[in-house]
Amino acid sequence: MSFTRRDLFRTAGIAGAGFLLAACGTSAPVSAPVAGAGTSAARRGGVLRAVFTGGGAGESLDPYAGGSPIDFVRHDVLFDSLFTLDNAEVVPGLALAAEPAPDGRSFVLRLREGVHWHDGSTFTAQDVAYSFRYMNAPERAYPSQLGSFVDSAAVRVRDPLTLEVSTKQALGDPALFLAAFPAKMVKDGATSFTAATAVGTGAYRVTAFEAGREARLARFDGYWGGAAPADELVLLSLTDPQAKVNTVLTGQSDFAGDIPFTTAKTGVANADLEIRTAGENNRTAFGFVLNPALRPFDDPRVRKAVRLAIDRQALVDTILLGYGSVGNDLLCAGAKYFAAKEPLARDLDKARGLVREAGAESAEVTIRTAEYEIGYNASTQLLAEQLKAIGLVVKPQIVGPAEFFRPEAVAAAHGVSFSSGAVPLAVMYGRLTGFPGLAFPDERLKAAFGTAIASTDEGVRARAWAEVQDVMFDRGNTIVWGQADVLSLARKSVAGITVRDQAKYPYLGKAGLA
Repeated sequence: MSFTRRDLFRTAGIAGAGFLLAACGTSAPVSAPVAGAGTSAARRGGVLRAVFTGGGAGESLDPYAGGSPIDFVRHDVLFDSLFTLDNAEVVPGLALAAEPAPDGRSFVLRLREGVHWHDGSTFTAQDVAYSFRYMNAPERAYPSQLGSFVDSAAVRVRDPLTLEVSTKQALGDPALFLAAFPAKMVKDGATSFTAATAVGTGAYRVTAFEAGREARLARFDGYWGGAAPADELVLLSLTDPQAKVNTVLTGQSDFAGDIPFTTAKTGVANADLEIRTAGENNRTAFGFVLNPALRPFDDPRVRKAVRLAIDRQALVDTILLGYGSVGNDLLCAGAKYFAAKEPLARDLDKARGLVREAGAESAEVTIRTAEYEIGYNASTQLLAEQLKAIGLVVKPQIVGPAEFFRPEAVAAAHGVSFSSGAVPLAVMYGRLTGFPGLAFPDERLKAAFGTAIASTDEGVRARAWAEVQDVMFDRGNTIVWGQADVLSLARKSVAGITVRDQAKYPYLGKAGLA
């Protein structure tokens, strides 16, 4: 799941930042991060070297097998999707249209003509039909969530560029689901994804790959979307946030994605480098999801008490070091239909009263967390301190990233640390409803969600999403305390970095050196 794709805050990273800056010379005055992806267009030629958080030996060239940030970045330039997102709007990719039937229980998919695979063969509807079956096969380590909405076994090929796809529930805007959920197209019959056998339709083709270390990708000049600027893309894999920063400081890479907030706070003593931010609309929501199936969070009064008790600004200042803003407990800020409600003001007296009314004084609750995102563990520990003031005893359950989102463990915890980018509401609420321990069982919410994803009427859809968020804001189980800036470190010559899905996993198909 996309919300498990993260790396965490480490005190070693804070110390490392100071040491490296001292080694490189006296610190330059700290300025605000620069918004955007560079001031110039990328030129043709050269090698772009970028580093992202990796997954070690678990990394893969199979777009449905790897689950780390570098996997997502790599897959995006090797394999194309039917549709993509740009500023939360659906953009045609390998498909030009997804036309829903009047009842929303099927749609006709019309493909782009003239697309070729890296081996020169033509992309057709047979490839799409196979991809649907492949992405949702039970043996997939990371099957696409599309399997909850699309009947992969009932995809029918009409002609080389047209398919009819049945759905498991009514979808008024199937293109949105095809854009937002993992839906990379693989070649008909593909079963092997090595450096020699991984064939896609993307802007780059793989020439060398070593899991947990490095991938080398060469520009695919036959790309339907226009040839990429860089001759070669080298993607480096590291797990430590400060180590990623070090590769740029020492000249081993040109761009480091998702860097520590401490680096931005301290600054870099190199006039050729700049710290960048993806901007307000691409921030990451930080918070917790409470388990409404377990006491005391089965009581809406206690859930409300937590929201009234947290000191959002203290969390933003301490965890994000001020690089962000307070959250309003709703997910998907920056996405279409997001409700920009005012956050609840802190009121400890009212929160204590609600806890007493619910008979939850001195209740012990376990919040599960891991070093999966910069700030998860530290924010959980600070939450525990803040909730002491209303009589709740929070016990952080710190585990390793690999075991963090085990469904049975999440379902057994009272809450879990959580983060999410500005993904479409349909994606986030669809995922939450299908995950035990995170789902919020509310009939009004269920009805509104069903209407929101089934309707083809924009007005009806907008009102339904407003209803979904009214329910969540009133009595839901999501606690969003902050919206964090997504920061990167880059050489000033790096240009063309773009955001499709989430800023932590940027698209590099148009990136290069100015």
